[in-house]
Amino acid sequence: MQRHEHSPGPSLLENSSSMNDSSPLRVTAVDVGSNSIRLLVADVSAGDSSEVVSTVARAGEPCRLGRGLERTGTIETPLAERAAQLAREFVRRGRALGARKFVIGGTAALRSAHNGPEVAARIAEQTGVDVRILSGEEEARLVYEAVVLGLGGPARRSSCVVFDLGGGSTEVVSGLGERAGRWASLPFGAVSLTERFLHVSPAIDSEVEALERHVMAEVEARCADMPDSAPVLAGVGGTVTAFAVIDQGLEAYEPERVEGCLIDSSRVEAVVERLKRSTEADRKRIGALGKGRADIVVAGSLAVRVLARRFRNRSLLCSTQGLRYGLARLAFREDRAVNPPISVDPPPAKSDTPSGAALDPPSPNDH
Repeated sequence: MQRHEHSPGPSLLENSSSMNDSSPLRVTAVDVGSNSIRLLVADVSAGDSSEVVSTVARAGEPCRLGRGLERTGTIETPLAERAAQLAREFVRRGRALGARKFVIGGTAALRSAHNGPEVAARIAEQTGVDVRILSGEEEARLVYEAVVLGLGGPARRSSCVVFDLGGGSTEVVSGLGERAGRWASLPFGAVSLTERFLHVSPAIDSEVEALERHVMAEVEARCADMPDSAPVLAGVGGTVTAFAVIDQGLEAYEPERVEGCLIDSSRVEAVVERLKRSTEADRKRIGALGKGRADIVVAGSLAVRVLARRFRNRSLLCSTQGLRYGLARLAFREDRAVNPPISVDPPPAKSDTPSGAALDPPSPNDH
């Protein structure tokens, strides 16, 4: 994990004041992705076996930080500036909501760009918060934990394959319940696949076939040591949310109807075919799809279909709790390691002798 610190001043994640007790810790987590930048403000507390994350506010804005990255190897200056501005605004909102810990995580765009460290340093300077450029493994494991703990139920008891299809990379992790096992960071996402393969709207068969061959080759090569199938195949990210909103015919983004939505394989195919036949103008009319996704959701949906076929699962379980939730848990653990709860002695045994204590409305860009 690379750390990029702002200067001057201390890291808010490491050195902000924290109450030395067992009360919930209000955390602001910002995920700087290749397509979107996402905010989570949450109260995190210790549970029986894992942390409990209670959402206070969440938001997301398209940034397209990874635009042209595969071709040039660098993040464009205007996109870097927009990313820094959005991150600064999200940190400001977190402060206004009373957050005491702040964490910013960067993924594929910052990880792979030649100027990724410089962009991370610019974001740190603008926000006053260190930026962590996560490795593929760190990102994968944080996502796995967030998805499995968020979904609960069978996901916490069964063999699982969890994937996070982003703008520039796709993380895949297999595990048993809460225990992550094998992982892979695949070098494609909805943005990079669109730029490389899809140049006509509606998509044409030759481009679709080339994209799916490429995705399957990468999955087969990098996920060879994962099981061929698992009882639970769970996905997170904007493309997965698109499956849930289209499958249910939602006119507005309703996170409570996306979280835990189960889509069988025939309906996964139906959503892919509908998107594949549509024009970008058609997709922009799907209000629940969110800003900045109409041009990349076809490529993303094709990649999801390949993953579903590779892991031979009869259904797709949708999650809304991705990397932001993993980052929030990480910040909580680090805070408690530095500021452990005060140990309170139990009250003395009684003697026989008496003696004289604001939520934002949901948006389709939250996912």
